[in-house]
Amino acid sequence: MPRYECRVGRIETDITTFRILARMSWVATKLYNTALWNARDVWDKTGKIPTGIDLQKTVYESPYHVLLPAHTYQHPAHQVGNGFRSWFALRKSDKTARPPGFRKKEFLSSILFTEDAFRIAHNGIILLTISKGLKDELGYPDKYMPLRILRWGTPLPVGQIKQLEIMPRNGYFEVHAKILLPEPEWRTEGRIVAIDLGMRNPVTSASEDGKTEIYKGGKLLSHLRYWNKERARVQSAIMERPKGRKDWSRSLSRMSKRGARQVGQGIHALTKQIAEDCSSGNVKEVVVGDLGGIKKDKDGKKWNDKSSQNWQQFPIREVVSQLRYKLERSGIRLVEIDERGTSKGRCSACGNEDRKLMRRVHRGLFVCANCGGHINADVNGARNILARYLHQIGKPVEGSSGGLAQPSVRRWNGHLWKVVS
Repeated sequence: MPRYECRVGRIETDITTFRILARMSWVATKLYNTALWNARDVWDKTGKIPTGIDLQKTVYESPYHVLLPAHTYQHPAHQVGNGFRSWFALRKSDKTARPPGFRKKEFLSSILFTEDAFRIAHNGIILLTISKGLKDELGYPDKYMPLRILRWGTPLPVGQIKQLEIMPRNGYFEVHAKILLPEPEWRTEGRIVAIDLGMRNPVTSASEDGKTEIYKGGKLLSHLRYWNKERARVQSAIMERPKGRKDWSRSLSRMSKRGARQVGQGIHALTKQIAEDCSSGNVKEVVVGDLGGIKKDKDGKKWNDKSSQNWQQFPIREVVSQLRYKLERSGIRLVEIDERGTSKGRCSACGNEDRKLMRRVHRGLFVCANCGGHINADVNGARNILARYLHQIGKPVEGSSGGLAQPSVRRWNGHLWKVVS
């Protein structure tokens, strides 16, 4: 499947460039509100939700659409269509869910440009297409408007820029570039590493050579709990305000962003450390458990609210997503397989699958009465995931006493995942 990465750059804007971008962003807001008004009207009259394709006709009838290139003026219509579909799906489980709201008239929306609406010059300058209607309105003489990038957040990878989205910020503009990456040269020789994903231990890995490693996530979970409590405290104060006063708080917004940055930095450092270790450790494949349907038991019933909330405290899917693209940079494949029953349904030391002889005790300790083994449950899960995958590809599972030795443990100190044992 195609591989994409995104890069963010700050645009150097003079008076003319700022004026043109601000005008296009304002027009995008007008078209968004036009599409939203039509979508609400259709919903009220028919009970049906119009698609983005249907709403394209609505924005085309607006006199403002001539101020934007074709695919750019269609983008607000699809934003509204996607927003209504999300709301319709959410209202089935949440009766208080509200449909998308109108944007304020002075609000500047993002503007999207497909690869047909821009060119990249040899010196790296982006040449942005300006519609004839906007050129006539503002008296702009050229077909393309040059965009100079002050700096990119991270260097651009080798690939083709397929899409640009210009985002208004406080007094400046950012460009988000979607880059199509070439197919990597996959490694054909090397070891296989299996990873058991969790909440208290986000990553527990087991390698073919018997090496195991545990990444402790206690500090990140404490950050999550702290910021959740702080947000709840501020939200409680907001809800006590007299009726008619705003239900938004700048402090609440700052807390949300700061908490997300702390957890995001920990996940980025975690996946970067694993990818670097695999790249330098002659690894060709990394196997992780597929978490699809994880919140349902074997009878198809969902977890209760408390269990579901505890699992959602740590963004496991974000770990998998970041790990995938960072491994692919080094030609290492990420494979997802079913992980059901790997942590407590089989003893990785003796292969026993009789559940009467196995149990998990306090703090994730796995005990097998068949062989008398005492293993960390996450280590047991990682080793079983590895054994299951090796069996699927027809590779013999070689036992190793080193796999039962004391695993290496890493903890997050706020900056790095340091080895503690």
